[in-house]
Amino acid sequence: MLDKLNQRLIQELQNDGRTSNRVLARKLGVSEGTIRKRISDLRSKNVIKIVAQPDPYKLGCRFICIMGLEVKLADLHAVGEELAQCPNVYYLAHVTGAVDLMAILLFRDSEGLADFIRNKISRIPSILKTQTFVNMDIVKSPWAEALDVMSLLASGD
Repeated sequence: MLDKLNQRLIQELQNDGRTSNRVLARKLGVSEGTIRKRISDLRSKNVIKIVAQPDPYKLGCRFICIMGLEVKLADLHAVGEELAQCPNVYYLAHVTGAVDLMAILLFRDSEGLADFIRNKISRIPSILKTQTFVNMDIVKSPWAEALDVMSLLASGD
């Protein structure tokens, strides 16, 4: 569990990952050494990564969809590993329910999805069925706004 200082630190880094340790220390009311150590600890535990986060929509990937895949269970992990290598697969998870895998896919246009289904999905015999949901309007996205860590962790109480 993250303490309040780490939560506030993450929030500040989400606003601007290039903020100097000195400025962060001043904002959070602690020493620069404390900030340096906290960031190092959070990074070494893989709690955070400090990276540029491009907005796929602004890069031209305006055709975003969610695909549920029914897969032969014996091949579930192999299919997941194969699909995870595809650059258009933004998110992929094993799930419970009517499908076995759930994917968020990014394409420039509908032809990109058609090519993906024709040249990738249809060539994996262990994929038994797919169901695709095309986004019409995005209400909330991970690249448009930062994860509200403080509220998320507070909601678990």
